[in-house]
Amino acid sequence: MLLRIQHETKLSYTMPVSETVFEVRMAPPTDDDQTSLSYRLKITPQAQVTSYRDGFGNRVDLFNVTTAYHELVVLTTSFVRTHRRPVTERLAKARVLWPDDRPVAVEAMEFLQPSPLVPRCPELDQFVAGLSLPRGPLAETLAALMSAVSARLKYEKGVTRARTHVGEVLTLGRGVCQDFAHLTIGACRALGLPARYVSGYLNETGEVATHAWCQVWAGDSAGWVDFDPTHAAFVGDGYVTTAVGRDYNDVPPNRGLWKGRAEESMNVSVKIEPVERVPHEWNEWSAPAFRPFAPFGGGQSQSQRQSQGSPRATRRTRSAYPNQRSTSAGLVQQQGEQQQQ
Repeated sequence: MLLRIQHETKLSYTMPVSETVFEVRMAPPTDDDQTSLSYRLKITPQAQVTSYRDGFGNRVDLFNVTTAYHELVVLTTSFVRTHRRPVTERLAKARVLWPDDRPVAVEAMEFLQPSPLVPRCPELDQFVAGLSLPRGPLAETLAALMSAVSARLKYEKGVTRARTHVGEVLTLGRGVCQDFAHLTIGACRALGLPARYVSGYLNETGEVATHAWCQVWAGDSAGWVDFDPTHAAFVGDGYVTTAVGRDYNDVPPNRGLWKGRAEESMNVSVKIEPVERVPHEWNEWSAPAFRPFAPFGGGQSQSQRQSQGSPRATRRTRSAYPNQRSTSAGLVQQQGEQQQQ
């Protein structure tokens, strides 16, 4: 399946802001399950972009805007061919049995530990204690775990936020795909199964575009295998990965700082469309001509709107990044973050 993905993030401010530092994690990688054929990033106002890999191997596009502006628009366009390997076949060939063969490699050990949004907490301990999972093939264990998560949580938008941790989700009993993924990851880790968070897109009729699911480490022969607790299914060719991490805190599509006294609002639009080929103007030798961001015929689309009205005085001491003590020089953390639906 060849997909064209456009992801536009528009941040608007009631007064001019400046000295912006901004990170973007929206570039699909090339791996055994997908091939990234083209990726373009357009920023308005224009800014020079520096790209690097974070500690989890995700591409990060970093830019600064020093001039004053009222609106920042970040538009990414990707062409990705998916060719996902059947998960059940990979697990069957790996002959992984649970709980006897809990495979832990060096690259997976970090994903056994608690993380900022998936901490050890009484609510999670109680959920795990109540699980009754079959002994035997890992595929059967994961299927039973997804069923247990589906029975525990009801899918509902608007009840959680991007930074809601797993204990709060269990108390509410409701959430979106991000919350389903966090609960599943927490249960896997408590059971001794390394698990990590996957941020990406889903192209499926009637479904939203941005999505989150999980990966579990199934040994050296199978590696990381993908499964979707929100839909209680193993993933197929409609899924496109953009980033992986311990939880959402490691992989937000956008994160930044700005300086000013404005109120911030955010509008996000994502559109996905299957295509037959990559247009000629998008090959690596051509500079693409960006077209107006308009709906594609037959494509999936999603829009989100968020706003934050708190003045700078109540926010300037909030840490902008994990483990950062405080902001400085009047910099304000970008408040509008895209919760994955």
